[in-house]
Amino acid sequence: MYKVSINIFLKLFPYVCLALLIKTAVWFCESESWWPTITSPGMIMGVVGFGIAVLLGSKLSVVNGRLYSIEDAVCRIVGSLRIFVHKKNVSDDIKYWAHKFENTLNDPAKEEIVEMRVQTDGLIKKLIEEGYDGPNLSGFSRDVSYVLHRSTAEIPIAYEYFLTMINILYILTISLTVPGPSGFIAVLIVVFVLMGAGVVIEDMDHPLDRNESSLITVNLEPLQQFIEKK
Repeated sequence: MYKVSINIFLKLFPYVCLALLIKTAVWFCESESWWPTITSPGMIMGVVGFGIAVLLGSKLSVVNGRLYSIEDAVCRIVGSLRIFVHKKNVSDDIKYWAHKFENTLNDPAKEEIVEMRVQTDGLIKKLIEEGYDGPNLSGFSRDVSYVLHRSTAEIPIAYEYFLTMINILYILTISLTVPGPSGFIAVLIVVFVLMGAGVVIEDMDHPLDRNESSLITVNLEPLQQFIEKK
């Protein structure tokens, strides 16, 4: 828990510093006669805030669904492997494939995914040659293809850019319309909430990224247990 909190803080720190720097510059300008005064900022903040809520909610729904769907698919893959491994002539191939699959998911890159697809095609071909063909094999092939595809899939970049632009616009609106010390507090809270949500959801958009700063990752425990047992 402590490590997660530190990682979140480290990811938010640059955004907080930048927002407070902008607010400081605005604060020095607020006392000048030429500085415009916005008397009714509520409508502006309400519209922009609603847009952010919709976009963040939609992205969260997509990435959260992907996270759990990958875990479900991995469980189904392991279920098929537990059946295939009892075939004498393919037992070693199953064990090798499981190790290769785990390594690919722990460090998904385009080259490794292409190689994993080739390995999967070879394994399926051997299973068919050994006379094994049925719903488990069909489901296995489909689930592996799904996981490999989803391992590098991300939210469209245009969506990300638009969400970032609205977040910046909202923070600037708070900086410009809430004067004095209250403005600093408001900016700090808004940046922490919006950017914090953005950072967590962005991390969920890379569910197989397992570097030290990762916050949320796919649980591969069923696959790991299968490999250790065999």
